[in-house]
Amino acid sequence: MPTRLSSDISWSKPNKFIFRFIWIYTLLYTFPFPFNFLPFGQYITQWTDQFWKWLALPVARHLFHITDNLTLQGRGSGDTSLDYIIIFILLTMALVAALIWTLTDRKHNHYNTLFRYQVVYLHYYTALNLFVYAIVKIFPTQFWEPSLIDLTRSFGELSPMGLLWKFMGYSEAYVRFAGIAEALACIFLLFRNTERLGALIGFGVMLNVFVMNMSYDVPVKLFSFHLMFACGIILIAHFNAFLHFFIQNKTVFSQQNIPYTSRKTTRNAGYIFKTILILYVITNYSISSHIRYRKNHDTALLPALYGIYNTDDFMYNRDTLPPLLTDPIRWKQLIVDRNSAVIIKMDDTKIYMKNHTDTTQQRLTLTHFRDAAMQYHFRYTRIGDSILMLRGITGKDSIRMTLNKKDRKDFLLINRGFHWINEYPFNR
Repeated sequence: MPTRLSSDISWSKPNKFIFRFIWIYTLLYTFPFPFNFLPFGQYITQWTDQFWKWLALPVARHLFHITDNLTLQGRGSGDTSLDYIIIFILLTMALVAALIWTLTDRKHNHYNTLFRYQVVYLHYYTALNLFVYAIVKIFPTQFWEPSLIDLTRSFGELSPMGLLWKFMGYSEAYVRFAGIAEALACIFLLFRNTERLGALIGFGVMLNVFVMNMSYDVPVKLFSFHLMFACGIILIAHFNAFLHFFIQNKTVFSQQNIPYTSRKTTRNAGYIFKTILILYVITNYSISSHIRYRKNHDTALLPALYGIYNTDDFMYNRDTLPPLLTDPIRWKQLIVDRNSAVIIKMDDTKIYMKNHTDTTQQRLTLTHFRDAAMQYHFRYTRIGDSILMLRGITGKDSIRMTLNKKDRKDFLLINRGFHWINEYPFNR
């Protein structure tokens, strides 16, 4: 790969082949950008995804002999088996196309102009994708604070990704700090005079994200690597400047910004399109993230019985059940969280439920997420802020219980807070 955009020196054959391969691969991987950021661009994205999946399925069966049903919808995972097969297809297509290009193009001594346009394209690809991740951290919706269920879960029950999500979600200040770093990289990448700084910050930010994804098994490894790789390509375009400044202690001259086209009308049209695209992306994602953030922090949307309840007395079919740790029937806890509820039995069996509370009739209905036939129907009575009494049925069995509410602030993780002065490390 070349290290200077303004050089007219002939490139070596290996450099030209590497450039052709990377140029084709990045174009294949990043498509349909920028259409996916435009209104109705989701349709182009869906068609593109369907095409690659249509191509990848026979490759999986006949080349890799994968006969199991492949996950077509990763539900947030970008590291499915199909994703890796698609990457293999892209690499193969880029390699074949680069070989054909090499055999048919013997006239060009360099590709400085094409490389310059590739760098510009990657500016916007990296910047806008970084902004998407930045805005969901500035308005913290990517990670969320520990829920009531999380606070009662043992440490060993967490997955590596779950541990990372709880760590990040605990501190909105740190999440916003990470988002500001990504936003700065985005802003600097959008302007040619600051592209070096933007690429440098972006590479550092995405290197950290990629290592975290690898270390905590977050299924966004491929995408985070490619964003880091795109920043690396931009940095390569300024390799000599970084070498002189950071290593050789030499003077770095100002960058000469060559117009992309000599036609003023075309340049103005490009500026207008750039402005509209950036404003649309910033406005659209900022508003939607802010709405989600406000909704997630609106205490008025919490269930009426939101809280953690420890069972004091439990009667099943008129028999009072003692709190034996081996009892598979008696409840140990009831947790009514923001979006779900969980019943914890004495033997620590957990049953996750959907909850519906009718405050007018004072009724609570718990329905199993997977088995709708499994339901609990209760009438509830609250005594003060801490005592909850439930009486109802499940199937043909009657249940009565008295529960005592545990305050969320009783947890050390919640009530510890921040201290400027610590006479000794409070590490528990």
